[in-house]
Amino acid sequence: MENINISAITIRQIGPFDQLTLEFPAKPDTMPDKAEIHILTGENGTGKSTVLELLAILLSKNISPDLLAKWRADANGSGEIVTRNRRKDFFGALTYWFDRDTKVFGGGNAVVSNFSDQLLKKEAGVFSFAAFAYSGYRRVTNAKISGIKELEEHPLEGATQFNAQTDPSKIIQWIANMIAGEAIDKSQGNSKGAQEQRQSIQQLEEAIGMIIDRKIEFKLETKPYAVKIELDHERLDFNLLPDGLKSIVSWLSDLLMRLERVKWVDDIPVLKRNFILFLDEIEVHLHPAWQRKILPAVQNLFPNAQIFISTHSPFVVGSVDGAWIHKLEKKDGDSRLADGYPMLSEDAKSYRYWLQEVFDITSEYGQAAVVELDKFYRLRTELLAGSNGITQASFVQTGKALAKQSDELRNIIEMEFRQINRRLSLNLSL
Repeated sequence: MENINISAITIRQIGPFDQLTLEFPAKPDTMPDKAEIHILTGENGTGKSTVLELLAILLSKNISPDLLAKWRADANGSGEIVTRNRRKDFFGALTYWFDRDTKVFGGGNAVVSNFSDQLLKKEAGVFSFAAFAYSGYRRVTNAKISGIKELEEHPLEGATQFNAQTDPSKIIQWIANMIAGEAIDKSQGNSKGAQEQRQSIQQLEEAIGMIIDRKIEFKLETKPYAVKIELDHERLDFNLLPDGLKSIVSWLSDLLMRLERVKWVDDIPVLKRNFILFLDEIEVHLHPAWQRKILPAVQNLFPNAQIFISTHSPFVVGSVDGAWIHKLEKKDGDSRLADGYPMLSEDAKSYRYWLQEVFDITSEYGQAAVVELDKFYRLRTELLAGSNGITQASFVQTGKALAKQSDELRNIIEMEFRQINRRLSLNLSL
C-alpha cells in the first residue's frame, strides 16, 4: 500500500494568515531510508504552531476551542489540506477541510477519513495510517503500578492533541508489561514472543540513548512493583530525571507505546510504518547538544514517517540533511512564506550560517557588546572621513573598553587599530 503524506495546506482567515498555501515537497530521492521532514521556523507570532495545529485537526476532525478562537472575527475562515502518496506523480482531488460557521468537515479520502472517523468513535478497528502530535512541554513522572495489567484505552485516543498531558501510569504500565511479558515468554520457552517484547523496549532505549548519547535501560522492580530508569548504571526514579530527559521519555515512549498497541492492517514492523508526526518546539528544555541529535534520531528511526516540526533552534535546523525548511514572516499584519523557501537543510553548513540565513541574526555577541561595537565602528568611519581629535580619543576609549571584555574582542580591536594606524599614519595602541 502506498504511503499517505500531506503535500499542501491552504489556510484562510485564521490567526496571522489572510490566505496562505504551503506546499510540502517530497523528500529527496537520495534519502529513501530516512523520514521526510518539514521544519517550520519564524519569529514568535508568525503562525508556526497554528499551521501544526491545523494539520493535526484536519486529519483527526478533533478541533480545540483554542484553535477555533483563532478564526478571525466576521470571517469565513477555513483550512484545507491536500494529501499524496509517495509517488510524486500521484495527487488527485484528495482534499480535507473544516469550516467554522458550519462546523463541518468535507472532502478527504478513504484512508484519512477511516482514520479520523475511527478516532471520533473510539472504535477498536484496524488502521493503515495514523497521526500523532506532541509538544516539548510534556513530562513524565513516577506512577504507581500494582502488577501486570492490560491497557484498555484506545491506543489513538488523544493522539493528535499537542498539549494533552502524557499519563505516566499508562507509559510505565506498558513498559512493565513488556518487560514482564518477555520474562514470562522466556520461562515458557516462547523465544519468539520474548524477542518481540524485548525489541519494543530496546527500540525505545536505543532511540533515547541516541539523543542523549548515554546508555539507558528500563528496569522492572518488584515488592513493590515499580519501573526505574538505569542511566549509566545508576538506577533512578522518573521524578529524578532532568527536565529535558523527562520530555524526551514522555513523548517518545508515548509514541512507541501507541504504535505498538495499534491494530494495523498488516504486519509491517512499527518503526517502518507510515504515519505523520507533529512536533511543536520539541527542543524546549534540551541542551544544545541534545537539540543537535533529536531530528537525526527520529529521521533514522522512522524512515517512512512524515514529520512536521516547529522550532526556534538553529541547532535543530542545521542538524540534518534533506529536511525542507519553511520560514514564515509577518508583513503588513499577515504571515506568509519568506522568499526563497522552502529550502533544503544541509548538515555540512555551520550553525552560524543558519543563524544568519534562517533566523536573521548577524551578531554573535550580547546586546550590550553589540551597542558598543556599533559605536566603535561608527567612530572608525568618522576617523577615516577626517574627524577631529575628540573622535580619535573616543575611538581609543571605546576600543579599550571592548578589548577588556574578551580575548576575541581584543583581537578584533587590535586588528582595527593596526588598519587605522596604517591608513592614517597614527600610533594608536591598547
